[in-house]
Amino acid sequence: MNKPILNLLLASTLLTASCQINAQEPSIALSMTGQPHSYSLHAGAYTVSGYGNAHFGMSVDEVKGLIDKDYPHTLGSLKDELDPVQKTRVLTLVAPELVPGPGPATISYVFGAASKKLIAVNVYWLVTGVATDAQQTQLTEAARVLAAGLVGYRWPIFTVARGHVLAPGVLLVFWGKDAAGGGIEVRLNGVTYTLEARQAGAASAATPASLVSPRGPAQLRLSMVANVDKPDIEVLSH
Repeated sequence: MNKPILNLLLASTLLTASCQINAQEPSIALSMTGQPHSYSLHAGAYTVSGYGNAHFGMSVDEVKGLIDKDYPHTLGSLKDELDPVQKTRVLTLVAPELVPGPGPATISYVFGAASKKLIAVNVYWLVTGVATDAQQTQLTEAARVLAAGLVGYRWPIFTVARGHVLAPGVLLVFWGKDAAGGGIEVRLNGVTYTLEARQAGAASAATPASLVSPRGPAQLRLSMVANVDKPDIEVLSH
């Protein structure tokens, strides 16, 4: 259930390195899809502390209390499961509507293997079946709203990545790690995006190319982790 934690950890390793672009590289390619056209600037630094009223360090009972208050109509969908491999506990619910995404959203609260406290939250807006162009656009616009709420803050150097293509059809809209090690990620899957290539360090205009994802499901994912480098999960030794 909490595989997104590992995905975010892997992304942190790859993207921190990719942010330090080698000037010798002949060209770089980034995507402006999902990037905000405008955003507010903030004097302070961003702190990844949780999602909504749920803050990292809360107990299972505390988060259940928040769910009962914040999402009272979702209690019938609430699942309480244990990950047999990573020894984490996961509370999952489905909200009929959740801004800024279109339609229903799945929220997963992950609790640490040792601490038993909240260590991660993952939110998914998923279009099953074959996503239409309009549905892809809705997900992309929601990703833009999420990114706009993040890029205007101060982040430590080399801890932000935007517009990276992680795999075919997988676009990292925003990734950031705060000064305390907390990580946040906005990612689009199965959505058509535009890739722009330019010479590294050059002022020349970028050459855009539209990459169409195969027709199928589409997803917007927002993930928050309390400690990217030291997650509270059980790692099996080989």
